[in-house]
Formats: sequence, structure tokens, C-alpha cells
Amino acid sequence: MSEDIKTTRARSVGRPKADDQSDRASDLIESAIELVAEGGFDSLSMRLVALRAGVSLGLVRHYFGGKAGLISASNAAVERKVAAIFAAVFGDSNLESAHQQVEEMTERLIAEVSPKIIYFKYLGQLAMRNDKEAADSFAVYFSTVQAFVERLDKTQPLPKSRDRTWAVFQFIFLQLGPVLLEPQIANILGRGAFEPEIIRERVKSMSRMLMSGLLLA
Repeated sequence: MSEDIKTTRARSVGRPKADDQSDRASDLIESAIELVAEGGFDSLSMRLVALRAGVSLGLVRHYFGGKAGLISASNAAVERKVAAIFAAVFGDSNLESAHQQVEEMTERLIAEVSPKIIYFKYLGQLAMRNDKEAADSFAVYFSTVQAFVERLDKTQPLPKSRDRTWAVFQFIFLQLGPVLLEPQIANILGRGAFEPEIIRERVKSMSRMLMSGLLLA
């Protein structure tokens, strides 16, 4: 028997290597995020995550212990994903005018959100939970949006009298409202609320609202 075959067989026995563990745990978290985004936290179970990921229930328990551990890991993953989206959206710009910069951020937001809408759908479900962990995780999201609004302040100077806390909430309403109203939006438009073209139209409309003074209030 060759050394390569021996090595391959040896690696297939026992726990996965460190890199394999990290990748597999990430896959399980993504499966959990998808389940929550599609059906809420009540639809999440260790068994369904195992089925969706094509692994044993024991492996899910090995990584996360129980449902609470899986939710904690999923919350943290979504926090990182959303922070990365916003970091990409308001990265450095070489444009001078406020209008051009907002337009640039709008295009970046469309490019980032369309393939990653699942994380905002997860946030919509998280926003309806009333427990400390959800509150802590949502506070991280609030801070992320707050940094975005502060960036808009620098791009387009806004009145000092404006209520900055509510300006952040207004942006969150614009972002998560479609998640919470998804069925009714689809009924009225006759199209899926998260089709790429619908997302583009929505973000463009949101951009016009921001430029015309929504954040002045």
C-alpha cells in the first residue's frame, strides 16, 4: 500500500483537521442562517441543520453543543457579514461632490446586498426576538448603521439639530422594512421582493430619499 493512500485513510479517521473543522462549522452556520432567514427562529433545529448540511446530528452537537450555541454562532457570523457589507459600501472614494459619492455608495450597496440579502432577512427575524442575546446582537448592527450615517454626515453636512439616533433608526427601517413586509410587497408588486431588479429599484429609491432630506429630520 502506498504512503499516499495510507495518509489519506489516516486523515479520514477521527475528528477533522483544524482547517476542515473551521470550514465545516462555517457551512453549518450558513445552513442555520438560511433556515432562520426563511422561516424564523422557531424553524431552526439541530436536526434540520444536519439534514441541510448533509452531516450527522452528532457533528452539529459536537461543534455547537445545542441550539443556543448554534444561534450564538449564527448571530456572530451575521454581525461580521453585515459589517463587511457596510465596510465595502462606504470604502474610500475619489469623487468630490456629495451627490456623486452617494451615487457611488448606492451602486456599491446594490452590488453587496443583492447576493447577500439572506443576512438582512436573518436580521429581520432577530429584530423580532426579545432576549438579551438578540438585543446585544442588534446593538452591534445599530452601531454598524450608525457609522454609515456618520459617513453620510461627512459626505453631505446635515443640521446639528437633527436627531442622530432616529436618523439611524430611519435607515434601519428602510433596510429591514422590506424583510418584514416581504409577503405584502410581493402581493402588491406581483414580483418577489428580493429579485435583483426589485432590490436595485428599492435601493435607488432609498438613495433619492436620503439625498432629498430624509436624514435631516
